[in-house]
This record gives sequence, C-alpha cells and structure tokens, in this order.
Amino acid sequence: MNADKKENILGYEFQTNGEDEGADMTGMRYIWAWVMRKRLVFLMVLFFCSAVSGWAWWRPAQRFEVSELALGELRLVTWNVGYFAPVKNKNAKDLDVERIAEVLQPLQAQVVVLQELNSVQQAEEIARKLGSNWCAKTVETGHDQILAVLSRLSGAEVETRTAGGRSMIGVGFQGEDDRDVFILGVHSPHPARGMDDTVDNIKAAVAWMTERKEQIRIMAGDLNYNFDPDLAVERDVLYREVMSVLSDGTISIGETYYAHTRIDHVFHHPQGMKVMEKSSGMVDLEPRFAMVPGWRDHRPVVTTYDVGDF
Repeated sequence: MNADKKENILGYEFQTNGEDEGADMTGMRYIWAWVMRKRLVFLMVLFFCSAVSGWAWWRPAQRFEVSELALGELRLVTWNVGYFAPVKNKNAKDLDVERIAEVLQPLQAQVVVLQELNSVQQAEEIARKLGSNWCAKTVETGHDQILAVLSRLSGAEVETRTAGGRSMIGVGFQGEDDRDVFILGVHSPHPARGMDDTVDNIKAAVAWMTERKEQIRIMAGDLNYNFDPDLAVERDVLYREVMSVLSDGTISIGETYYAHTRIDHVFHHPQGMKVMEKSSGMVDLEPRFAMVPGWRDHRPVVTTYDVGDF
C-alpha cells in the first residue's frame, strides 16, 4: 500500500518483491532527485524572502550621529511611529511609549513631530518621559490617528486645519534666542485613498506656512509623497511649488523609506536657513514586534538647523 501511495505521489512504480534491484536503485535515485529539487525550491524561496526582507530593512540615508547642540542651533525630529501590518489599527501601542521615549531622549531635539499615535495620552506620556519642561500638542488627523508636536520651547499657540480629509496642527513657540518659531505637523493622506487628497493636503500646508509671520517656520511629517531631488525639479510640479517658497531640509540626508524613496520630510522658511548636514540624518531601529504582526516602516529623521544667522 505504501508503494502504491508513493507511486501516486512520485509517479514511480516501486519493486516490492526484491526481484529487480536495479529498478529499486533507480527508484532511490529518483526519490533523491525529487528531494533535491524540492530543497532547491525551498532554498530559492528562502533566498527570495531574505532578499525582500533586506530590501525592506535597508535604507541608504545618511545615519544620524548623536552630537551636542551648539549655541544657535535648532534640532527637530519627525517620526511616524506606527506599524506596517495587515491589520486595521497600525498605530503605536501603549507598550511602545517607553521605547519611543528612549529612542528620542539621546537625540537632544527641541521639537519632535510624531505621527500615528493611538491616543492623546500616549503623546502626553512621551513628553513627560522626555522631561518636565516638555509639552505635547495634538490633533486627531482622521482614521483614528493622533498627530503630535512635542517641544521643550516656551509658549504654545495652537491652531488646527483640515485639507484633503486630514487635519494638521500648527504650534507657535518662542525660540531659545527669543525669536518666534512656527512648527507645522503634517500627516498627509496615503495615495491609496486618492492622490488628489494627498496633494491637496500638502498644498494647504505650504499655503499655511506662507501665511505665518514667524521668523522661523518649519513643516515636518509623513507627507506620503516621494520628492525625488534628481527628477522632481524638472518633472514634479508640486515639488516646484513647494520649493518656490520653502527649502528642503532633508534633501542631504537621502532616501529614508523603502525602495530608495523619501516620504518623511522637513521643509523650512526662510529658505536661506542653514541645515547642519553633519548633525542631521536618519536613526536606525532594531526589529521590534508588538501587538500587531508587522514592523516599523518609518525611521526617526533628524534635522539640525543653524538659526543663529540667516
């Protein structure tokens, strides 16, 4: 019966009476060849999965090296703390809060813009862990996600607006040199929901930046739009519009997202404000799994400005 079963699986008629040893040996060679073929398929699948995982994990961006802030410098971090996962709620989990704060603390930023938090309480808890002088300002962007601007700068004039189906948050601060600072936190709609909404949200954010009168204005977040510096100036009308009134604070860092793309951005005004390139970059994260079957697809992006003279 076993021979019949094997015959059906392998397409080979086994000799069970011992009369044809050569046929038995041929059968064994056939079985071995079949095993080897299957092993090759397994190895090919394993190689493919490893290659895809490596592609997903590696980003060619410049890495951030922790450095002390010099007098007259302003450092901002933007980070989408959600997950890439086949579940509805991809937001940060409560058990992530402590680790998020641990990643942010050594970066010595004055401003942090976080996307895809799950609650206002998470933002407030992260701010508390960063220090008693930190505050958190938040808005519910849509789709049950929280966008937060955290800072240790003084003052906190807050305004929110909605465009493309997503809310943004603008916060006015007083800089450490007593100049006014405006931080605009943005999390634009994913293109899967409609590219028109993504573009409308970005255009509204840029228009808001031009309306403000603060001496220092910075717009940061996950814009869900790949501005390719090698092509966009000639071919991308939206990028030309943005760059006509703002400057790109992360262009020197390089690609911080999958497949050599950039969707986490920092733009600034005045356009002549200097980016400290050696004190800017992307922060690597270790693989971490929490309450969802997925991984973090974004990394913290750090931009340091010299605001002492521009």
